[in-house]
Amino acid sequence: MTTLKELGEHSAITRLTANLKAVGDDCAVLPLDANYDLVLTTDPLISGIHFTPDTPPEQIGWKAAARVLSDFAAMGADPQYLLINLVAPPDENFQTLEQIYDGVSKVRKLFDVDLVGGDLAQGLNLELHVFGVGRVPKGTALLRSAARPGDLIYVTGPLGGSFESGKHLNFMPRLKEAKWLRQSGYVHAMMDISDGLATDLRHILKASGVGADLDSANLPMFGTLEQALYDGEDFELLFTVSAEDADEFDFQCLDPSGAREAPLSWGNDRREWQTSSSTSAREMR
Repeated sequence: MTTLKELGEHSAITRLTANLKAVGDDCAVLPLDANYDLVLTTDPLISGIHFTPDTPPEQIGWKAAARVLSDFAAMGADPQYLLINLVAPPDENFQTLEQIYDGVSKVRKLFDVDLVGGDLAQGLNLELHVFGVGRVPKGTALLRSAARPGDLIYVTGPLGGSFESGKHLNFMPRLKEAKWLRQSGYVHAMMDISDGLATDLRHILKASGVGADLDSANLPMFGTLEQALYDGEDFELLFTVSAEDADEFDFQCLDPSGAREAPLSWGNDRREWQTSSSTSAREMR
């Protein structure tokens, strides 16, 4: 018998979804009509895993909804609707649940997203399973699989220390930045950073069949390099831009996108990544 722990999250997902369509990105993208593609995503938030029992209820609600909104940002998509399946012990304080939903409302109202349904079930632990529905102009979703050798790789903000700082509970989904990045036409591949740069960069590299050389001198971070690479739950955007477009992109993103001006790494064709401390940009082939 192989246990889930032995197999690991990503290997388990790969095996369980082997016969499904539209798997491998932060959201599923499906045809909707002549002008838009339908974008769907879902994410759980579980007590003892994603938050502690003493976490303020409003922050629990904010994080539950914001994680799903960040998935839409990863695709350059516009979220429209949320549904929440709430699991709670029968002795859970009902005022706590109301405050959790207040937190959900605060973040969803910022982005004009409607909460349109859900369900309530009894369980051993407090859990929120959030389902999101949105759309993106047809054929424009930003996927993990579109990075190319020679691309420069960017992030939208500092990485690491998310748990120490509390950022994992009150981060702002990068929807505004994502929309600008999609509309700019410069971005090839994109995703959000939830599992840490080291893990999530590998997702892009594997999906695109490329490698990368990571310049630690250009990596914006809170704390140590190890924290920036492995802490996770930063919910910044990780994306690639052609080296040929980099100068124009850097100039334009100074104002609206908030993205890092300096690339943190360079794509190559070796299907792996390594770090260096070089401070000069160079294209890797």
